[in-house]
Amino acid sequence: MGRILELKNTEAKTVIANIELTKEEYQYLKGNIENIRVFSDDNLKKESRLVQRGKKESTKYFLLPRILREGIIPSTNVKCDRMKTKDKDVFIFEIGKQNI
Repeated sequence: MGRILELKNTEAKTVIANIELTKEEYQYLKGNIENIRVFSDDNLKKESRLVQRGKKESTKYFLLPRILREGIIPSTNVKCDRMKTKDKDVFIFEIGKQNI
C-alpha cells in the first residue's frame, strides 16, 4: 500500500502531497495522473456484506448499507473496477449524483 511522505499547504486552498506507491499501484493508474482520489483503509468504517444468488450462486451482490443509499437511483449505470493487492481485493464503484 502507498503512503504519504510529505504534505505542504499552499495559499490556494490546496495541499501538495508527495506520495510513495508500490509499482503495482502505480501500474494500476495506467498513466492517468489527474482526477485521483486518495483514501485509506483505516477510513472504511461502515460494514456491508457480499451475498450470492442464482444457480450455483453465480451472481454476487454488494449490499449498500442503508446509511449510504440516500439519493441513489437503482437503475443508473455504475462504473466499477477491481484492484488486487497481495492481501486484499479493493472494489471501487462510481455512481453519478442525480440532479434534483
